[in-house]
Amino acid sequence: MCDADRPPRFYYSMRLPARSYNHGDAASLVILDDIYPHILSAFRIAEYNAYLARYAGSIALSTAAAFPTIGETRSLEAVTEHFEQLYPQLKNRVFRFDSKVPPARLAYFMFVHNARRFLAAIKKSKTPFVFTLYPGFQMNQPESDEMLRQICESRYLRKIITTQRITYEYVSQFVEADKVAFIYGGVFPSQRLGATLPARRYYQQHKDTFDICFVAFKYMPKAINKGYDVFIAVARELSRLYDDVRFHVVGPMDSWDIDVSDFRDRINFHGIQQTDFFPPFHAGMDLILSPTVPFVILPGSFDGFPTGASIEAALCGVPVFCTDILKQNIAFKDGEEIVIINREVREICQVISHYRSRYDELTEIGRRGQRAFQRELGLDHQMNQRFEILDALLLD
Repeated sequence: MCDADRPPRFYYSMRLPARSYNHGDAASLVILDDIYPHILSAFRIAEYNAYLARYAGSIALSTAAAFPTIGETRSLEAVTEHFEQLYPQLKNRVFRFDSKVPPARLAYFMFVHNARRFLAAIKKSKTPFVFTLYPGFQMNQPESDEMLRQICESRYLRKIITTQRITYEYVSQFVEADKVAFIYGGVFPSQRLGATLPARRYYQQHKDTFDICFVAFKYMPKAINKGYDVFIAVARELSRLYDDVRFHVVGPMDSWDIDVSDFRDRINFHGIQQTDFFPPFHAGMDLILSPTVPFVILPGSFDGFPTGASIEAALCGVPVFCTDILKQNIAFKDGEEIVIINREVREICQVISHYRSRYDELTEIGRRGQRAFQRELGLDHQMNQRFEILDALLLD
């Protein structure tokens, strides 16, 4: 979190009275979630805020159950107060989930794990619902499949939104085809990233260093599923080859995760940051490295392609170097708009060395990639497809 976004110190110790929704009031859309309105979840802020703004009488109910996974110790009420300071137009639209779904025309939630909390309440209230199956579930695992089956077999399900081809194909075995929609990618705050986008600083033109970043959250030791171990191995090798290469890590990783003492003067740890940090940060990055690997954090679990951190970097004009082990890429031209890599350290170093010496090619990939990512993953493009689905259920 950057200082500009940090509330006064006393704010963190406040414990406000629980704020519950009056179940006598009918809602148009009720959003159910486990981390909203925490601003560290930028894609939820972008998507849910758009729904609350579009549909009069819509509300969000949160369990705050995922707060510990991001190290948040404040109460939901304190986090909501902070959210309302940033988005005063949405004041009194977020409440604590108290096991009941209030009267509403439609409910909406995402991620299979949330079905454990919300399906029973939806069944009891007999509320039709739309569900987004983002990556994070576990393919071919009995418990996850059972949750997914319960979602698909619910008489109140109206539509499942899938965001990756592999997800679309997988869920199709559980539900009728007319109940599944495929909207590639995800919702990201492209308007916030683009609104204050500073001029890019290029290697050997505006700066003397060649800067490589790694951006991810840590959900397992050493963030191995995100490829942090590979990134550090690449950084170690490149630091031996070039004096001007620098490395940047954004997220909860630090020098205690993997030893970096042999090139400590070449690597900077920036900690956990919020959306507004990234435009000026990415303006000085020459590429982002994202060597993710599926099925290691949990059996059958995988990331979307590309990761959210890579998408935000690309929207800022940073060339994305990432793996695609599950062949999920359907939108971006390799070598023109993105660079697909494997996880072999030596080969990654060779690819980076190639583009370091042919820097004009690298900057052109960044420019083309920025346009392509905006085309495919810009907020308006993504939300309009979702609005079409929800409008048909809410505005008929």
